[in-house]
Amino acid sequence: MAVSEPLPHVVLVGGDGGPSGVPRHMLHLADAYKDTARVTVISDANFGGFDQVADTGAEHITIKGLQSKMSFAHLWAGWRGLLRYVRKTDADLVWLHARMPVLMGRAALALRLWRPDHPVAVTFHGLPFGKGHKPRASHVSLVLEKALLSACPPLDLVFLTRPMAETMQKAMGNKRWSRHRIHVLPNASNLGELPDRTPAPGTNLVMTGRAGWQKNYAAAARLLAALPSEFTLTLCGAGTQDAAFQQEISADLPDDVSQRLRFTGPLNDVRAELMCADGYLLCSRYEGLPIGALEAFEAGLPIALAPFDGADDLVSRHPYATLLSLTDMAADAARIETLLRRYRADGDAARVAIRQVWAQNWSPQAFTSRSRSILDKLLGG
Repeated sequence: MAVSEPLPHVVLVGGDGGPSGVPRHMLHLADAYKDTARVTVISDANFGGFDQVADTGAEHITIKGLQSKMSFAHLWAGWRGLLRYVRKTDADLVWLHARMPVLMGRAALALRLWRPDHPVAVTFHGLPFGKGHKPRASHVSLVLEKALLSACPPLDLVFLTRPMAETMQKAMGNKRWSRHRIHVLPNASNLGELPDRTPAPGTNLVMTGRAGWQKNYAAAARLLAALPSEFTLTLCGAGTQDAAFQQEISADLPDDVSQRLRFTGPLNDVRAELMCADGYLLCSRYEGLPIGALEAFEAGLPIALAPFDGADDLVSRHPYATLLSLTDMAADAARIETLLRRYRADGDAARVAIRQVWAQNWSPQAFTSRSRSILDKLLGG
């Protein structure tokens, strides 16, 4: 009897263990590879983001210090722990995700503290510089990226969209760029079986994502103030449950507008919120390919997006979408009202049309096919 070849060992390295886009992307990869590779998932302590690792058949290893945190002791522990692991692993591929592991891993490669005999892939879940970023941080990130791409051995660089890759190429220059292999693997969403729609009274918009500079929740609150009193806004994500965040968001709002804000905190399952919403809002300053927006496609919801890089592509593909300015809230509010009237008038046909776009582009089936093709390339097939 012939002896079968062992499955390749793929190590996916993430950071923060809370629910967010990066853990979901990694879980989608682990699920896509469950029959074709032995998968190990590495992250900081799990706080809900990696609850489903066991369902994919992957091993989950915790390394403290991989979460982005301004603490030298924390980051030093993460650096040492990650370096210990990657130096001894029998992996056929180490694939870095999340901000700190991507930085730590490439720094170790650049300094020749890590000399792997296997390929190393890096996924950029968003560019760390450019439109929407704070200017000083953007400049530092740009300089750092140039240094790392110059100093590291050849890497496999994975981007969520082709325009992201093109922007990076332009910023890095062809000499640095040509040293590395480039791939594109879009995100996916996988809500699973959707419950029946349960519309709440009035008109409810939902926005997902952790509290912070990127998601620009303050702009969403200002937009709510420009919408009619029948509108409510539900904010879902880590940090939205904090009293300090809620007070900051509500500080400049009239009381009657503040009362139309709802905060859920982090959610491991966002289906119920999506299925009682009338539309999805995203006011981010910058994004990669936001899974929250893809989940809105999957749920059959209309979307209203801020003008971050890549938003125009999502809006152009979505049959019920609008691009906001966030500079004229009255005009943006009017756009949303017009969009929702058209969506409601078309009824079930609207939801079917939206979900068809999702199925063709960002479904689990589409993701599995793309990710397996890329794995073959990463492993030299």
